[in-house]
Amino acid sequence: MSKVRTHGAANTKAMVIMGRMLKSDDFNKLTRMESIDDFENYLMKNTCYSSILNDEEIEDKEIEYLIKSHMYKNYEKLYHFYIDEYRSFFKSLLMRYEVENLKLMLRAIARNEDIQDIRERLVYSEVFSTIDYGKLSAASDIGEFVDGLKTTGYYKAIINYVDENSTKILFYMEMNLDRLYFNQLYDAIMNLEKLDRKQALELYGINVDLLNIQWIYRGRKFFGISSEELFNFTINNGMKYNYKVLKDLCYMDLEKFRSFIRSSEYKTMFQGEEYLMERAMERYLFENLDVYLKSGNLSIAIPIVMMFKTEYEMRDLITILAGIRNKVGNVEDFLVRSLGRSE
Repeated sequence: MSKVRTHGAANTKAMVIMGRMLKSDDFNKLTRMESIDDFENYLMKNTCYSSILNDEEIEDKEIEYLIKSHMYKNYEKLYHFYIDEYRSFFKSLLMRYEVENLKLMLRAIARNEDIQDIRERLVYSEVFSTIDYGKLSAASDIGEFVDGLKTTGYYKAIINYVDENSTKILFYMEMNLDRLYFNQLYDAIMNLEKLDRKQALELYGINVDLLNIQWIYRGRKFFGISSEELFNFTINNGMKYNYKVLKDLCYMDLEKFRSFIRSSEYKTMFQGEEYLMERAMERYLFENLDVYLKSGNLSIAIPIVMMFKTEYEMRDLITILAGIRNKVGNVEDFLVRSLGRSE
């Protein structure tokens, strides 16, 4: 199949979507907003979000849902441009949001929060989702929640941890859900054509490296997970870290671990505060996306970059919303993108 036939329409659509995305100037202005109304009015009058925020009766909590829905609908458009192994690949990418939904619901149960309230704010596909969110939202504890996943591929990934110590159960379950996602995504990537496979594997590998760094550090410092257990949980096929390096990282003491990462190309993971580690991981990916965009003519790279960029835009908008609600004065420090004002 020709590259034009495979990627032409999807590449064009992805470029149009990226052309409508917010610029740094928009984010600089939004981070200075003092009210949700000001935030919403700016998006309605100056951005592509005007089409989804045109109802004066929108409640505060609905804005976040609408922004997520906007992102997800753009993703689904790409899915429908492809067939066969490429459609399977995009379906695998979209599984990420099922995993994130499960993690949000698990955390809510663990904290005795209203899981029904969480469910109402989730975004997912009505077409190919494998999860019965109604059944899951009726669960009163983690055991019932996991039982609600019996007909899905997620059940086997987390059932063995239902009786785990309460201080570690979420860590184990979240790690296994992430591993399941990345393993099935790797399998889908391997079915792509040569150039597409190479580009997708590079972005996949960087993501895996960064996630392994985060998991190993968090597991050792905050949850007391043994080196052996951590190594068993690491994700394979990273860009820089092979089997041997991962094993070494899992068995290093924390200071040596930090020094190793600080001397690598992933050094930004430990250049800020520890609570910003996830942001550092996302920022590293964000700041490298344009390299793939420039080299991705008529390839899978352009749609993948679009998906990353739209997700990071969504995350930054929701971070600003939370900053306004909670009157955070330095909200730009928590954004994926750097606005060049503070660090």
